[in-house]
Order: sequence, then C-alpha cells, then structure tokens
Amino acid sequence: MLFAWTFAWTAAADTLGAEEKPPRQSTSSYIGMGMATGTPSGDVRAAIQPQLHTLSVPNGVLATKVEASDLFSLPTPMEIRRVLRIGIQASLGESIYAPWLAYTVEELRYAIGRERVRILWLDDNSLLLGVQSRQLDFVLSDPDTVLRMQRGDVMETLASFKPNEAGRAEDGQAGVLFMKRQTVQASPSAPGEVPIEFARGKSMAATAPDKLAAWLAPAAALVRHGIRLEQIHANTTFYGEDEEAVLRAVLDGEERIGMLPSCSLERMQAAGKVHIARDLTILGAAHNDRLACVHSTATYPGWSFSTLPTTDPALKKSMNALLYSMSNASYGGEWTLPALNRAVFDMFYELKIGPYADLASWSFERFMRENAEGLALSILATFIVISYVVSLSVLVRRKTKELREALEARDLIEAEAAQSRAHIANLERTGIVGQMSTIIAHELKQPLSAIMNYANGLHRRTKAGKFDQESFNWALEEIVSEADRASEIVNRVRAYAKHDYPPRKVTDLADVISNAITTFRRSRQTRAEIVVRVSRHSMAEVDAWEIELAVLNLLKNAADAVSGVFHPQIEVALEPLDAKTWALTVADNGPYLSDEQLALFFKPLQTTKGAKGLGLGLSIIANIAERHAGRITVERNGARGVKFTFTLPRIPDPEEKLEDVMLPPQLAVYEGEDKTRGENPPKALPLGEQKN
Repeated sequence: MLFAWTFAWTAAADTLGAEEKPPRQSTSSYIGMGMATGTPSGDVRAAIQPQLHTLSVPNGVLATKVEASDLFSLPTPMEIRRVLRIGIQASLGESIYAPWLAYTVEELRYAIGRERVRILWLDDNSLLLGVQSRQLDFVLSDPDTVLRMQRGDVMETLASFKPNEAGRAEDGQAGVLFMKRQTVQASPSAPGEVPIEFARGKSMAATAPDKLAAWLAPAAALVRHGIRLEQIHANTTFYGEDEEAVLRAVLDGEERIGMLPSCSLERMQAAGKVHIARDLTILGAAHNDRLACVHSTATYPGWSFSTLPTTDPALKKSMNALLYSMSNASYGGEWTLPALNRAVFDMFYELKIGPYADLASWSFERFMRENAEGLALSILATFIVISYVVSLSVLVRRKTKELREALEARDLIEAEAAQSRAHIANLERTGIVGQMSTIIAHELKQPLSAIMNYANGLHRRTKAGKFDQESFNWALEEIVSEADRASEIVNRVRAYAKHDYPPRKVTDLADVISNAITTFRRSRQTRAEIVVRVSRHSMAEVDAWEIELAVLNLLKNAADAVSGVFHPQIEVALEPLDAKTWALTVADNGPYLSDEQLALFFKPLQTTKGAKGLGLGLSIIANIAERHAGRITVERNGARGVKFTFTLPRIPDPEEKLEDVMLPPQLAVYEGEDKTRGENPPKALPLGEQKN
C-alpha cells in the first residue's frame, strides 16, 4: 500500500516539471498514509485525481529574453500564501505574440514569487481536464477555448489581451486568406480586390484545425459566403505550427489559397521572406475596422486570462491589479478589461461547434425531443384539416344541390323581372310625359299671363285712340321677351325629358338675381317692398336660366305670402357661408306657419295656395339645387314669415381676402307697386346702389 501511494505521488510530481514540484511536508502518518501530500485525505485526492500531462516550454517563449528592468513589483490586496496553478494553452507560445506570453509569465513569477507560481503548458484536452478537476486556478488561452470549456461552471474572464496593432481587445485577432499574385477577376464593388468567394473549390493551406485566427475564423468567413464546412476541410492541408510552411506552399504553387492569423504576413515581410503588395493577393480584404494588420475575416477578441467561479474574490482582485498594470509595447501589447465574446459565439453558430455542436448532426431522438410540442400541434392541425375537408366536401355537395335549385329559381325570377322592367319602362315614359305636362303648365302660366297683359293693354290703348310709339315699342319688346322665355321653358323641359342638361358657366350671381327681380316686377304687380343685399362680382358656375327660374319662383311665393299683411316686405340676400359656398336667401314677413305647414313645402302636389296652386314650384327649385350640388331649406323668419336658403358652390377670386368677402353685401331697395299706378311698372334700381 505504501508503495502504491508513493508511486502515485511521484508520477503526479513528475508531470509538473522539475521546477514546479510541490514541497514535501514531513508529517506523521498512520501505516504510510500522508507520506505523499502530508495528510491522508490529500493522498486520497491525489490518487483519484486525473493527471495533467504538461508540455515543454514553447520555443517562441524560450527565444524571448525578458529584461529585468521591465519587471516590477505591485502591492496586492492580499498576501498569497499558497502555490497558484496557472494553465497556459501551449499553442499560444508559437504565435507572433509569444514575447508577450513570456513577459506575462516572468512578471507573474517576479511579482508573486517564483516559488508560489506554477506554470503548466497544456494542450486543449489537458486544459479542459485541469478546469473540470479544479487543478487550475487560472487559465490563459484563446477565447474560443475558454467558451468551449464551459460545461457546468462558467469561466470568468479577468482580462483580455490587446495587441499593439488593435484599437481594442475585441479586435485582437483575425484571419487572412491570401494567394499568389496573379491576374484574377476583381470584385465589382471593390476594384483591385478579389472576393472571398474565389476560394470556392480551391486547394488551401493552414497550420492546424484548432486555431482560432489561423483556421476557425477563415472557415467561418467562407461558410458565411455559402461554402460548406465539409468542403473547406476536404480542400485544406494542415502544415502544423510552421506558418512559413503555409506561405511557401502558396508561393511555390502547391496550394492556391493560404490561411494565417492576422499580422503573421507583416511579421514575415519585416523578416524579408515575402512582400505582401508584390507577391500576394488578399481575398476579401477587410476595411474600416480597428485592426491594423491585413485580414479577411471578422475580428475576434485577443487571448483571455480566466479563472474559475470558486476562486477567492480577493485573489481575483489581486490578479486583476497585476494584469492591468502590465503594459509594455516592446513585447507586443497589454492586458485590458474583458472583451465581449459575441463574435466568438457567432463563429460557433456558423461552424456548428462548441455550444452549437448539436446543430451539426441530426438524430431522430433529438429531433423528437426538440420538436415534440410542434409535432403534436402539427398532428392536431392535420386532424383538424382532414375533418374540415371531409365536412366541407359534404357541405359542398349539399350547397351545390341548393345552388342548382336557386339558379333555376333565379332564371324564373329574371324572366318575370324582364317583364316587370318592360312594364316599368312604359310607366316611366308615361310619368315623364305627365311631369313635362305639369312643369309646362306651371312655368308657362307666368310668361303667357304677361303676354296677355301686354296685348290687352295695347288693345285698350288702340280702342281709346291713345297711340304712343314709345309705349307700343316697349310693350311689343316685352311680348317678344316673354314669348322667348316661354319657348326656352319648353326647350328646357324637353331637354330634361332626354336627360340632356345644358352646361354650366361661370356667371355673376348679381346679374342673375337682378334679371329675376326685373322679370318678377314686370310680370306681377305687388305692394311688397323688395330689399336686396347682393354684391357685384359674386361668381359661381351655374346654369343662369335655372337659377333665375328658382329665384323668380321664390319671389312669387313670397309675394303671395305677403299679399294681405301690413307693410309687406320681401328680402333677397346673397352671402358667403365660407370660401367655397354661397347662401342665397329669400325671406318674407308673411303670416306665421306651423311645423306641419313647413313640412309640406317640398312635397310634390302639396300647396298652400288652395285651388290656385299646383304644388310643383318648390319641388322644381329643389331639383335645381341638387343639379347644382347644393340644397334648399326653409325655416321661420323670426316671428312672421319664412326664409328659404339656397346653397350654391362658390368660385373664389384668387386675389380675394376672406375677411373682405365676409363683409355685409351692398344694399338695394325696390319700392312696392300700386295697382292704381298704371300698367307700366317703374324701372328697377341697379344692384349695389342704395336708395336714399
């Protein structure tokens, strides 16, 4: 038993290196227990603990001479009393930043004490084993290695390496794809450059498949451009840690494309082994980022100095202070605050490695486990769809039968409807003829009455021997005017029957209202005083004859309404409601009307004139208003009489001011006529003038 414990300890100590063997403690033991580590429990842990196989110190680190003047001591928050075990990814020692690695190791030993720092140069597997078995306190590695170590315990990054060529730690490294300079098709978006897709199907050279900048980053860039990872791996030859071998393979024509970490070409150019601009062509050269070296891929964080979550916080704080104080450009960079690892996770996802390794392989069990809920929903949805289709097919058959019966019924109804339409057409034609008759009867009465009045006047004067050339000429002109008016009424009614409405024209409503008042005063004698408030240049696009007819009918109705009142008065006004609407009002001071009487005003064949009225005047006016995109309303004019309001579209003057338009219109007054004053009515005052 004693031989077994002694052998286990000896083997473990040999793997740590001669300068890193733990000091042997002389402590009493029971039957040999505790002889190896000093305590029986320590011997048990050492026996079952996995052994870490350390590697020799990398050549790049051995070749770096660290000046004693560059080392310094820094007061730490706590006194370190035990040996710190620091595992370093051995492959980092062969990179161009090996001098910084050597400087970091020497500074840790100098600041903490060589006897209290144990450096273990490990490969990736041993590094992972050391983390999982808790044999390491700190780990110095590439960021992708740290992330792939995270299984149960999350590694905590204390600091990230920022090379001199990078503006920040997040841009600490990248990969470059290059080829021997020759005539190739340039990128259309960047003349003089070769797109990264040119590597498709070409033979490639790289150092090792586990290097972030030398292989993983270029592979992710190629995958991002649609090249499969399996094809990339099959076309790549790996030349080990010798970066110059990769360059020679490309320059000698053995391989078409080379992959190296960023800044490696610049180092070899400085050594005189290649001239980048003369000898090489860079594929997909990146621009506008914070890495000064030529590169083709996205940038990734520099090396990570990490620890386990179980490490003493005071120890982590001391180590942070020591790392952040290291800054020496002659060795290649400095330690800074931890960089974000988002770019590394994106690379893992694109390559389907690390935490996304399960995405690279398909298994029925994993597929069922990950998609169980979706599959259940799909099955349910499929069952619902099948049930719906079956029920829909039954419903379609039923509805098809019903539709066939409905079509037969529709054909019968259409035949009956055709007969009904023919009957209705006959009735409509009969109605149009009747409407034409009533309109002619209503509108022709006034001009015919005027013609008869003038003819009787001439006849009486002729019998009495009172021949006056001027009066006769005036009367004959009025007869001709009224005859023309009667002819126009007939023509308009015929046009309405054919739905052939005359075009509207821009007209001054002041002239239209003046003509209507003049016609009214010539054709009818009334005692009513007519007060007119209309301004000149009141423009609207109307059918002047229809508006004149409407105003004339409203004046006639007003005259009938005030025929028996004291001091009868009719008021005509034209005012703008707003910039686009005229309001033409005709008001009287006739007798009071009830709500029932007002409601009958616009109903055809309803009249308040008894046997003398046909009940068509206001209906005709309402139709005229509709044809002019307006309307007519009626309301009480205060305590007595009614007021009709006729709205019309207004044409504003481009140079007018709305506040000027809204001013009260000009006033004109027409005195009432007495039947005893003779046959010829006095001449009207022009609109816009006020009678004194």
